[in-house]
Amino acid sequence: MADAPRPLFSPARVVPLGGGARLIFCSGVTARGSAAAGRPAEEQARECLARLERALAAEGAGLGHLIKTTVWLADMRDYEGFNAARRAVMATLRELPASTCVGGAQFTSTDCCIEIEGIAVVPGA
Repeated sequence: MADAPRPLFSPARVVPLGGGARLIFCSGVTARGSAAAGRPAEEQARECLARLERALAAEGAGLGHLIKTTVWLADMRDYEGFNAARRAVMATLRELPASTCVGGAQFTSTDCCIEIEGIAVVPGA
């Protein structure tokens, strides 16, 4: 049985901090390969946020641990759709992460119009 090919990047990298706290850098995620690919920005954003949440969960964290997100949109006219999804997904968070959004991005897949990455901090015990 052949070994699975090594991925080109990690979904998340963890940096230990003092006192058991951890800093988590999540790679940017798109809707590539999902049912949301090629769909409107709001649907793609929901998929991206779900993928980001899964990457954080794999490291014992959640969206509530996010301190910063960066979003790239192919077209800034998609901002309202992205923002609607973000507001819905993050509505229950006690504290919202800082956020940057940049338009005019080009992606590795033509059926994607949004990419989201995040940085999270998990406090020590």
